Amino acid sequence: MIWTTDTHNFSATLCQRTGKPCSALAAMAQNLAHAMNKAEATTGQDFEIEGEFSLPTCPGGCRALYAASHRRIRVFCGVTETAETSWLNRMADALMDPQGQVLTADGHTSACAFAEAVRTPNWHRQPEAAPM
Repeated sequence: MIWTTDTHNFSATLCQRTGKPCSALAAMAQNLAHAMNKAEATTGQDFEIEGEFSLPTCPGGCRALYAASHRRIRVFCGVTETAETSWLNRMADALMDPQGQVLTADGHTSACAFAEAVRTPNWHRQPEAAPM
């Protein structure tokens, strides 16, 4: 699934459990993008945040990990907090990189669904109006 907002280009895989797009995953990716946009006025371009959460509206009751910066946001569903983030990012790179890479799981846990939001190249933060 691919969609665009004024600030980000989003891509998401289908859920491996349901075979359908996950609306909870899409909503979380959009909410993280919105939060990062709001935080940009008070954080530097090198600001990054990572965390975990549960998706109560997910039919599978997935837990997910996320990594967000002002440039890119990634959300991995169906993984535990102990999942190896570097492996998940390599998996995402293989999916999203047009050059393509071959990966073998080598015993690593794969995400059941994945979303990525990338800042649109022509988006520039507009200064907020001064309070009256």
